[in-house]
Formats: sequence, C-alpha cells, structure tokens
Amino acid sequence: MPGMRMAVAAIALLALGATAQAQHKAPVELSNGTKVQQQHTVPKLNLTNEQREQIRKGVMAQNSDIEFRLKSTKKAKDFTPKVGAKLPKGVKPLGLPASVLAQMPQLRDYGYVTMKDQVLLVNAMTKKIVDVFPETQPVM
Repeated sequence: MPGMRMAVAAIALLALGATAQAQHKAPVELSNGTKVQQQHTVPKLNLTNEQREQIRKGVMAQNSDIEFRLKSTKKAKDFTPKVGAKLPKGVKPLGLPASVLAQMPQLRDYGYVTMKDQVLLVNAMTKKIVDVFPETQPVM
C-alpha cells in the first residue's frame, strides 16, 4: 500500500508539472483585455561602430577577461567565438556596466564576456553571441 501511495504521488507531481508548463506558455491577459505572450524576446541589435567603441571602453575598465586556468572555464580554451554560437559551459556573461546602459538602455537584456582579446555581446537569456569585436583596439 505505501508503494501505491508513492506511485500516485509521483503521477500527481508529474501532472502538476505538465500543467505548470502549459500555463507558462499561455498568453497573459492584461487589465485592459489585451493578451500578450509570456516569452520575452530581446530586440535584434544593429550597433554602429561608435556604439561598439563605447561598449569596448566601458568593459575595458572592468578587468573581466576569462582565465582558462580555472576549472570552470578550462574546457572553453578551444572555443572560437562567433556570432550565433552559444557560450561554452562554465562561461557566464556579465551585466554591462552602468555607464554603458545609461547611454544605451536597449542593451539591458544583454551581457558580455571578454575572452581572447575580444568583447562578446551575449543574449543573456539564450547565452548566444550576438556581436563580436576587438577588446584591445578601437573599433573603426
């Protein structure tokens, strides 16, 4: 009998989880009656070289280069950063500096990583790289 209770409890928990997942994807109705989807998407970036340069200067002061000698990032040593690639496991994007966000608030849903002398702008939700530019020399 105790085994039967455990099985019923497990099935109930699975059903609740499926219901929660289904509810998470359903649209939400606002107080004015408008229905909006819950999935948040970040706007596509179309940065100018001037904006990239502002970001580069802002993150240079942060001293945040990935060090591949750390256990969590050692596997990322062979990673080649490119737009569309997902960050390797163990590499976490940082929030952009307040000075950058004050000038470009549209970047609030993005993070950055500095590695291999490059600045990687990253979609903070998907961990996908959306832009890559040099860290050590001005962007022209």
